[in-house]
Amino acid sequence: MRTSRGAVALAGTAGVLAMCLAACGTDNNTTSNGDATSSATSDATSESSTTTGPATTTAGACATGLLNAQGSTFQANMETQWSKDFGTQCPGAQVNYQGTGSGAGIQAIGNGTADFAGSDVTMSDDEQKAADAACKSTAITLPITAGGVAIVYNLRDISDLSLSATTLAGIFQGEITTWNDPAIAADNPDAALPSTPISVFYRNDSSGTTSVFTSFLQAVAGKDWRLGSSKTVSFFSAAQGAKGSAGVAAGVSQTAGGITYDEESYAKGQNLPVAKVKGAGADFSAPTTDAVSSAVAAGFTVIGSDGNLAGSMDYAKMTDGYPISTVSYAIACTKYADPAKGSLVKAYLTYAVTQGQAAADSLGYAPLPPDLAAKDVAAISVIS
Repeated sequence: MRTSRGAVALAGTAGVLAMCLAACGTDNNTTSNGDATSSATSDATSESSTTTGPATTTAGACATGLLNAQGSTFQANMETQWSKDFGTQCPGAQVNYQGTGSGAGIQAIGNGTADFAGSDVTMSDDEQKAADAACKSTAITLPITAGGVAIVYNLRDISDLSLSATTLAGIFQGEITTWNDPAIAADNPDAALPSTPISVFYRNDSSGTTSVFTSFLQAVAGKDWRLGSSKTVSFFSAAQGAKGSAGVAAGVSQTAGGITYDEESYAKGQNLPVAKVKGAGADFSAPTTDAVSSAVAAGFTVIGSDGNLAGSMDYAKMTDGYPISTVSYAIACTKYADPAKGSLVKAYLTYAVTQGQAAADSLGYAPLPPDLAAKDVAAISVIS
């Protein structure tokens, strides 16, 4: 996913980092993770969080201690990389992020068992009230990475596949059941499609990725999509449920004719191809860095206020770029009972939205637009 626009975005983010370091360099905050695998799989509620005195590095401000976080599996691979890299930069701090799903992350920040949460969707009013109560301060929602929800499939000898929103609606409602169906053939007029049965895999946990995918179908496929949009959706009876992004990717990898919706980094991990998708625009698009960045710029709007950067995606406006693109959020308290904990959260999130964006391309994500990263830095600066 290396493209010229991605390079421009990273250059802009580097400028944001320089401004942040100049303004915030005396806060002495940071965080880390000793092992990338353990950061993604450790139990976010089994260890107590502790912090000690500050330390500094030449790259910025650091603080020692432990953070436990959980939520979105969409952003889990980025969190694993961030925690590993930031741990190298700032020894003595550790972040354990567990990919449990957006719903579980929102629940954890709402009951006080996570120091911050990851989610691909914004909180409801009731969830916001619960998070505020657990934080004993306002909980803020911050875009932390961007990416495309990829259509991942396993079809022998077919490495170039295009699927329109209406065709996807038919597949994921169980109405299109073989790979040589006329609707798929119409999207792929030059392909020799097999009669292989289609095996649909879906997230059976409370998933922000499910919400993004079904919101796209509801907005673009219109009356052809009848299952609504939510973190949990009742797909047709023959569809196979699996937990987490890794679960559905593994299911497709093991099943000839399998298909699912997932973050592209999980497709890369299973060496699976992803389809080009046509949404509200006239063209089919793959989830490249450029395509995701274009779509997010067109479709994302901040709807929060006072440092809360919760937003909405308007898929009908995403006529250019990859049409199932989204941002993924971190949810954090603005004031922590332990000030050292607040310093650690502040440092880690600042790193994530500045230096950390450089890891996006290689992992199948897209860096945040520089103006959005700058808004993040300003919002994160109030955390204490």
